[in-house]
Amino acid sequence: MKYARLFAIMAAGLAVGLTGCVNVLPKVKPVQLYRFGYHPDLLDKKDSDSASSVAANGPTPLMLGVISFPPASSGDQVMTTENNEVSYVAQARWASSAQSLFTAAVSEGFARSDDTVMLVPRGPTAADYRLDISVRRFEANYSHGRPTVYIGVDARILRLSDRSVLAQRYISATESVRKNDMTLISQGFDQATTEVVAGLISFVDANLHNVAPPPTPTSPGKGQSVEGL
Repeated sequence: MKYARLFAIMAAGLAVGLTGCVNVLPKVKPVQLYRFGYHPDLLDKKDSDSASSVAANGPTPLMLGVISFPPASSGDQVMTTENNEVSYVAQARWASSAQSLFTAAVSEGFARSDDTVMLVPRGPTAADYRLDISVRRFEANYSHGRPTVYIGVDARILRLSDRSVLAQRYISATESVRKNDMTLISQGFDQATTEVVAGLISFVDANLHNVAPPPTPTSPGKGQSVEGL
């Protein structure tokens, strides 16, 4: 009986001690998640019209290449710059990697572009062309304490039959944010992403709209010679 009472006292003391340890642990502020994407309602009417025209011969199959990102901004951290300094927003993350969110925005934009082109998966495909996108800048740039969202991409259309570049262009968008607030910054990324995607759609439409498909190679007939054979 004496040992049982002693064991109960020791157990109670241990529980109190553990409770005290839990109480002194620091409280950690949860990380807030944000996202961005393609929202055509953010475009001006003229921009929306120019980015949506139906191809006369039906949609042109187009392969979307892997969208490359600068390593510093490709992940789920929100990158900011000021002069030569690079930092990330504390207690804030993208809901997924910036690279995957931007890729999804591009895919959605083309899917809603009135059948000018039809994106097809990578791999064996009937597409004659491929769109390559290299993101050069994807950041919130600070000047005098105020952020400006900046997105810039190199885009090029590659003809798959001979790997030649059909067209290329640098497309960018900037969006000033009225104060240093992450919710407003994420809205700035929404706006800039939408404008860049609209620019990509217009770029592709201008170069592939009613374009004639590349000639299909034919076997040499009688009397024809093939160099190297």
